[in-house]
Order: sequence, then C-alpha cells, then structure tokens
Amino acid sequence: MNGAKDTNRAQQVLVAAEALMTERRSSAIPLADIAERVGVTRSLLYAYYDGVPAMLDEIFQDHLGRLERAIRPPLEEGAPFRERALAAHLAYLDYLIASGESLLLLLRERQQDSPLGETSQRRFRRLLRFVASDTARALALHPREAFVLLELNAAIPEALARLVRQGEIDRETAVATCARLIAASLDAFMPIRAG
Repeated sequence: MNGAKDTNRAQQVLVAAEALMTERRSSAIPLADIAERVGVTRSLLYAYYDGVPAMLDEIFQDHLGRLERAIRPPLEEGAPFRERALAAHLAYLDYLIASGESLLLLLRERQQDSPLGETSQRRFRRLLRFVASDTARALALHPREAFVLLELNAAIPEALARLVRQGEIDRETAVATCARLIAASLDAFMPIRAG
C-alpha cells in the first residue's frame, strides 16, 4: 500500500513539474515552485527525485518513449521512403497534438545547459540518427544535409500542432496542411530517376 502511495506522489511531482515547465515555456523551474504546486515541502521532493534535472529527465524519457512508439513503426515498414517519411511526420503531428510541447522545451536547451542525463541524450541522438540515415540514403543527401532537412520539416508539424492546441485550426486542417507541405519538401529532394 505504501508503495502505491509513493508511486502516486512521484507521479504528482512529475505532473506538477511538467505543468510548470509548459506554463513558463522553460525547463528552468525552481524546486520550491514544484513543491508548492504539489502541496509538500521541498525536502519531501528529495524522497522521490534528486532534484529538478532528475524530474525533467524522467519526463523526457516518458515523452521520448511515446514519440518513438509513434514514429518508428511507419519508418520501419516496407513502404517506399516518401510514404514512410510522410507517415512519420503525420505521427509526429499527432504526438504533438496529444502530448504538447514538453519534449520540445527540454530539447531546446543548449547542450551544456540541458537538464537531461547522458542516457536520455544518447537515446534521442540514436533516434535522430536512425531517421537521418534513412533520409540521407533515400534522398542521396550528405548526413548533415539530412539533419537540416529533418529540422526544417519538423517545424511544420510543430507549428501546426501548436495551432490545433490553441484552437486556431482543427486537426483535419493540420493533417492536410502537414501532408501537403511535407510531401512538397520531400518531392523537391527526391533524386531524379532515369527512365
């Protein structure tokens, strides 16, 4: 019974930390603010986490797991690259609509300021390399060019998801717009096949 209470309280701490991060649009959250939000002392928070970076790292791990489960299946299917890439971007859009911007807020910190642990950073880089390698191979791009293309294309579902969450457009409009823009971007980079 005590274990269930501890797990529940630890989850409350994470929910409070994520809510504060989202509200402030920053991962720089004082421990005192999290304690106040949960309704406990700062000292009690240390019974669950070593500090704010440990909380943020766990939030990141959760979000990264959800993102991986969303985008890996379309990328691993045997469909042609364009279809796989388009499906992965649409899955990313759905993930962002459902999950918000927590992952983006945590990733935007400069490397030296990142609250994420080395394991989390490696895990994210591994996912990014997986996607970039597939992109570079399919579009005959240098790996750095593939990373830039991915970063530029990722901005499309990120901006559209934000508009959906703010109620400015509906999900269907976001999906149609995302599909059209990503398809145009991919088509612009598709190698010309000799016929």
